[in-house]
Amino acid sequence: MWRFLKHPLFLSVLTLVALYVLFAFVLQPPLPKSLLIQYMVICAAGVVLVMSFDDATAARCAEPIKALLGDPDLKLARMTALAVVMIGTAALTYTFLKPSNAAPVELRTVHPAPPSSLRAFGKTYDLLKLENPVRKANPKGTPGYAEVVKTGGDLYYKNCMYCHGDLLDGQGHFGKALNPRPANFQDVGTIAQLQESYLFWRISTGGPGLPREGSPWASAMPVWHEMLSEEEVWKIITFLYDYTGHVPRSWELESKTDQESKAAAEPKGAESDTAALGEEAVDRIYQKRCAHCHGEEGDGAGPAAEFMYPKPRDFTLAVFKYKTTHADSEFPKDEDLRKTIKEGLTGSAMPGWKTILSDAQIDALIKKIKVFGEWDEEEPELTPIEEGKKIASSKTSIEKGRKLFLKACEKCHGDKGRGNVTSGKRLKDDWEDRIWPRNLTRPETWRYTKDARNIFQRISAGIRGTPMPEHTATMSEEDRWHVANYAMTLRNNAVPLSEGETVIRAMRVDGDLPDDPSDEVWDAAPAITFALAPNIIKEPRLFFSLNDTVTVRTLYNDKDVAIRVDVDDRTFSVPGDKLEQQYRLDDVTPTRDAVAIQLPVKIPTTSEKPWFRHGDRKLGVNMWHWTAPSVEPKADEQVALLDASGPDKPPKPRADQSGLSGRGTWKDGQWSVVFRRALKTENTADIQFEKARYIPISFANWDGLRGEKGGRHSFTGWYWLLFEPRPNLAFIYGAPVGLGLLAGGLFLLAARRQRRAFNS
Repeated sequence: MWRFLKHPLFLSVLTLVALYVLFAFVLQPPLPKSLLIQYMVICAAGVVLVMSFDDATAARCAEPIKALLGDPDLKLARMTALAVVMIGTAALTYTFLKPSNAAPVELRTVHPAPPSSLRAFGKTYDLLKLENPVRKANPKGTPGYAEVVKTGGDLYYKNCMYCHGDLLDGQGHFGKALNPRPANFQDVGTIAQLQESYLFWRISTGGPGLPREGSPWASAMPVWHEMLSEEEVWKIITFLYDYTGHVPRSWELESKTDQESKAAAEPKGAESDTAALGEEAVDRIYQKRCAHCHGEEGDGAGPAAEFMYPKPRDFTLAVFKYKTTHADSEFPKDEDLRKTIKEGLTGSAMPGWKTILSDAQIDALIKKIKVFGEWDEEEPELTPIEEGKKIASSKTSIEKGRKLFLKACEKCHGDKGRGNVTSGKRLKDDWEDRIWPRNLTRPETWRYTKDARNIFQRISAGIRGTPMPEHTATMSEEDRWHVANYAMTLRNNAVPLSEGETVIRAMRVDGDLPDDPSDEVWDAAPAITFALAPNIIKEPRLFFSLNDTVTVRTLYNDKDVAIRVDVDDRTFSVPGDKLEQQYRLDDVTPTRDAVAIQLPVKIPTTSEKPWFRHGDRKLGVNMWHWTAPSVEPKADEQVALLDASGPDKPPKPRADQSGLSGRGTWKDGQWSVVFRRALKTENTADIQFEKARYIPISFANWDGLRGEKGGRHSFTGWYWLLFEPRPNLAFIYGAPVGLGLLAGGLFLLAARRQRRAFNS
């Protein structure tokens, strides 16, 4: 056995298997398939070179192979090897030939090389010598430094949190709409590896400032020198390093004196010391982690609060939305607050703190929250929600739940559960702010609720401070379970949000393409849903939008292409219409709802794409823009073809529409818009669609309820549109069979020759 394990052929095979496991399963992020194949070919070549390094080793490696092919006593093993060779060759061939909608591989350099100089803020900077003047004037440990960090934090939460996150981990609540995802500053591989001058360059010039030779960048990073001052940028940089605990790299090695002074400047009683959390330490945690949103005094008036929906909680009022206590119980359990802090609230700016804060720190913050609300000394009687016996989901239960839902919930949540109010009421919270019912078809926006039991609790206790009532007096426990079971099925009314999939597969059809969004042909088309993010990257900025997803389907035939875009929109924004007037916002002039598609003028032949916000001077884009009708002033729905060549210039409407048409319908809280155009046109300024090519595509939406127009809208980054040709099934399945038979024939030929050698 030991001789077998030491045999060079066994060691070679074991080495290749180990390398494959490493490349395919251990390394993160996973290697693209094409790169994995390249690595394995190189490794296999290296193993063969080692095996054949000398004649003796090569001969030892060849012995088992010769025996397998020619030894009469190994007939069963030979037949098994023949089957493995034939089936393996066929399977490998099929893997290469089968249709795939995987996105093209786009390798990116993590930290692109910066230029030697930078022109911004009306100055020219030498990046090789540039230092942070704010840090230099306010060394760490001084009162001035603390003020710089506080101001930098306020600026970060007003401008950067939406993408990079409250935890600075790249998980901002709009980050999921961006590709690539925003940088994770907590990662030691980001700012800890960089000089502050590098960050100054990246922040000041944003995505458009990245070098062309490093494409594809597709960065959504704003050009901040257009919106922030030089000093503000440096303060944000100082805050980033202070918050994460990283130290910026320097051209010079630190002296021992420098290291000692830095250590002396570290605050005593750091928040990581959970053994004895005094009042001062807890206050330090709160001010660092919570005050930017919830306010220094816990009143929900932090510097970032005015830009958020929903607003941060005002702890001084002691009104909490999510709890597992009875509606008559004024306060939540500690476990309820702990769950909110640890897990966060999906669909809001509240992150989950479980990766940053310890249980002791979270418990200390819960006590501080009670102090803000002046109920820390109280011992409230907390009555849990009576759940009775859970009723399992079934066809009968769901049907009962639907009838109850239509009676009690439809007026706020809509017939399909999309949150389109049908009662005619303008819903407001207890502080007179307009509020919108949850879109129950989108579980990724359910903040505290994850399953039927959670829904039962919301129905039973209501949501304090909002129009969501408790139903213990109007529904029995059994009925509430039926409604909960039905509500769980509402997510089936929507295409789930894409998790990493980026390719829209266009389906080929025979005959004419549908203009009507409700045509049954669309039901067969592959659908994919992407997240929308409000335009937070360029003035005029938009800090939240009620419409947060877009679902896309594409059909084509020999001549035309039709793209259907669905956007969940709670309000029918057709100015002057009775339905629009019912829900109009105070002090907001409504505009017409609109949807747009963006495509490059030329399909990229390299990894370089236009900048996803209106293209750029080198690479222009086409925009297909549909606008809803209007009653007052009177106007029909419109579709326009626009050309854009950069974010600093407004798109230009084109007189020649190139045969582009658009038609939209709104029903049950959703716009469905169908764009249609010929695959090929005679205008060189139009994109010319090609089969089997990956075509960049992105989307935008304007919500007329909030008066969105121009740059104030929601958008996606680039995704891919693929016109899939009809597969040649004879080739896809015939080639693997043929190559498998060929491999088997070659194996038998080799075995025949080797058997002769054994016989001789």
